[in-house]
Amino acid sequence: MKKLVKIIGSIMVIGVVYVCLSISPIFFEDFSRKTTHDFLIISHRGAAQLAPENTISSVNAALKQQPDRIEIDVQQTKDSVVVLMHDTTLDRTTNGTGLIKENSFSSLSKLDAGSWFSSDFSNERIPTLEAIIKLIDGQCQLIIEIKKGDDYYPNIEKNIVNIITKHQAESWVIIHSFDSEVLERVHQLNPNIALHKLLVGKLKFMPFIISNQFESFHIDKRPYIKAYSINYVFANRDIINLLKSKGKEVNVWNLNDADYARELISLGVDGIITDNPNLLKD
Repeated sequence: MKKLVKIIGSIMVIGVVYVCLSISPIFFEDFSRKTTHDFLIISHRGAAQLAPENTISSVNAALKQQPDRIEIDVQQTKDSVVVLMHDTTLDRTTNGTGLIKENSFSSLSKLDAGSWFSSDFSNERIPTLEAIIKLIDGQCQLIIEIKKGDDYYPNIEKNIVNIITKHQAESWVIIHSFDSEVLERVHQLNPNIALHKLLVGKLKFMPFIISNQFESFHIDKRPYIKAYSINYVFANRDIINLLKSKGKEVNVWNLNDADYARELISLGVDGIITDNPNLLKD
């Protein structure tokens, strides 16, 4: 029994060391001598620290701070209306319940999407993607995260692409997703739309990445992906240098600590996805 405990203990120690090798050096190195370069501030879910996420108020709050990009999440209703929402359900950020895909937009449009954040936003409603594109209208770049693809929301990629094309927004709209197949379908529908790949990270010495699943990491397989956005915990030198050697932009999510953000910029990170668009303003 004691031998088994020692074996299990050794395996756990090795596992911890292995994970530590894979994480960002911001947690254990001295960055007192920092280098700087141009970087992007990407305001997350509109401006999630300033107003209820993925709402008109949140996007307006972000616009006032003039970030380089604003990021939002989308889902799709029963009647195929693309709306802003992070979760597939209504429960966390509205006074409704249930799956978005089982409700019409008419029913969702009556819900309160702001009181959970503050009583000041009690009249906030769930906006459509089209309303947000009209609101931003090229004032900054917009990143749309597709949370679920065709298999969950029939034709969602096509519906999003049609909205972007209708408003001639290809030059300032970016789509990102954890799902590589979603990105592939968008590329087939309209190759002029910029695409970014979301991932958690890459474990040291392993030929795969962790995104919405474990998948092979072949950067050259999808040359149309222009940037990779990594969880900041796993933004180590190896993956940053590898991606930049392939001409890719490197962003990190979701980072709300200014000191960590500056340290990652010094490692070569190009963009900081943050709930607070004021994060690095002096």
